[in-house]
Amino acid sequence: MESINEIQNRLEGLEDIKHLLRSVRAMSAIRWRRAKKHLEIAQSYAANVDSQLGTILMHTGGALPQNMRESPGSTGEVNVGLITLTSDRGLCGNFNTELIAKAMFVRNILNKKNKKVKIISLGGYGERMFQNAGYEIFYTEKIPTSQAVSFINIRKVIAHIQALYESKAIDELNILYNRFNYFGSYTPKSIQILPPKLSDLTTTPTRPDKTLMVNSDPEQLTSFLLWEHLAAQLYLAFIESTISEHSARLQTMDSAISSLDERVAELEIQYHTIRQEKITQDVLEVQSNIREHSKKKH
Repeated sequence: MESINEIQNRLEGLEDIKHLLRSVRAMSAIRWRRAKKHLEIAQSYAANVDSQLGTILMHTGGALPQNMRESPGSTGEVNVGLITLTSDRGLCGNFNTELIAKAMFVRNILNKKNKKVKIISLGGYGERMFQNAGYEIFYTEKIPTSQAVSFINIRKVIAHIQALYESKAIDELNILYNRFNYFGSYTPKSIQILPPKLSDLTTTPTRPDKTLMVNSDPEQLTSFLLWEHLAAQLYLAFIESTISEHSARLQTMDSAISSLDERVAELEIQYHTIRQEKITQDVLEVQSNIREHSKKKH
């Protein structure tokens, strides 16, 4: 049986851990709320881009620019870029492992359709898991999710992907991310963004004023808005992934704190039991000494 001092040391150690868990939880809560605010702003911007794109397509016939049309390689094999959005840090339950498992599942399905999957990993945790599993990573970019998600980082990724797409290094592009449902719940979701599907534009195009003049070349403007639309879609997916990540981390911290509280309660019971036994033993020894002393007097 452990001594009282040993139990006290363990209780102090658990209190230190609890303080750390609470700190992690507090930071995740702040980042979760911040990401939710960013999502509202990003949704508004994406809707504005889609509205402008719909307006341009309505007046240009709705055809994709030449450099964005589907054109598989001469071998008939289609190269599919698969963007996986994972976290840079752990302590978020099955957030990363479920997404990686989904990525491997999607990869196997596409391989059966004569489509070669090229993994594009955004997030350090996913990169490490893919490498440990022996998968080759086509392109990787670390975008920190601990701070505010920046659209500048997404533009950098999109610029790189645009170069890959226009050079025919990839023919299709899918995003795989954890879509946020509600607090503590998310679902791995895969969406295709290249070649762009114009049918996915659900917004109603705005009718421009008759005096509106567009000086840009229609095809160049359409191409710009399409890439801006894709950047906005990736940005939305990244923010939703960030919200899901911090939601999962909050849930993990809550579970860890709850388990720790249970362990502390068990140790406190054990501590008080041992302490009570020690007090009882001391009282019995005192009584025994008093009896012995009384016998000697008589």
